[in-house]
Amino acid sequence: MKIGVIGGGNMAAAIIDGMLQQGSCQADELLISVNSEASLNNWRAKGVQQVQIGASAAFADADIWLLALKPQMMQTVLQEYQPFFSADKLVISVAAGLSTASLAYFLTQRDDSILKIIRTMPNTPSLVGEGVIAAYCAVAVTAAERTRFAAMFKACGRVDFVAEESMLDAVTALSGSGVAYVYLFAEALIEGAIALGYDQATARQHAIQTLKGATQMMAQSSLPIAQLRANVTSKKGTTEQALSVFEREDLKAIVAMAMQAAYERAKELAVELSPHRSS
Repeated sequence: MKIGVIGGGNMAAAIIDGMLQQGSCQADELLISVNSEASLNNWRAKGVQQVQIGASAAFADADIWLLALKPQMMQTVLQEYQPFFSADKLVISVAAGLSTASLAYFLTQRDDSILKIIRTMPNTPSLVGEGVIAAYCAVAVTAAERTRFAAMFKACGRVDFVAEESMLDAVTALSGSGVAYVYLFAEALIEGAIALGYDQATARQHAIQTLKGATQMMAQSSLPIAQLRANVTSKKGTTEQALSVFEREDLKAIVAMAMQAAYERAKELAVELSPHRSS
């Protein structure tokens, strides 16, 4: 099995490093195309010898193409690879906002192409093996190819398939963008702690550990999350006072509005990145 990787940035590194560590592929099965000498040397230092700058006919022999490019670059870059593409390849895209229809057009310059495309939306904790990897499979993708995909990406975190491609917009609003929501809340905790007398370093350490402990309890407990919250909230206690402020300011409604904004922007991106957006 030969895997051709187009793009060698952080997300590609997270996926491939995990695959190599778990043994789901070997270094000699990889062909990686990068855009700089520094990136080429970095991959070779990891033991991947088939690394090159730009496109080449070697990609014609790859069974799987992993597209790890920025969405705005995809159409231009894939034009260089079109001569080496064939419809029997499994195509995996980690680019946000690009539909399977758009990807098929970029690869073939045809609107009626029926290709084996898996569009996936990993989030950045995939870099540390704690990501959410949601994936949509085009109709031509076989059960064996779904299994192969799951084996490739399990090193990055939790893998789930969605039945409708449009659900990837909702995934973007939760797990894709949601990582930044957590970072924002952590910033607020740190700033609040400093205002109460903490030093910067200790405030950061305590905020991170508090979030880590809470998420681990949620993961390990069978109780509803609302019950875990209630268990910390004593009548007329400090936590109740704090939560009353969140309730008064309607934190849940604010989060819902933020997620809706992310969801709508994800849908807009799909239109903006479509090859037929001007028609």
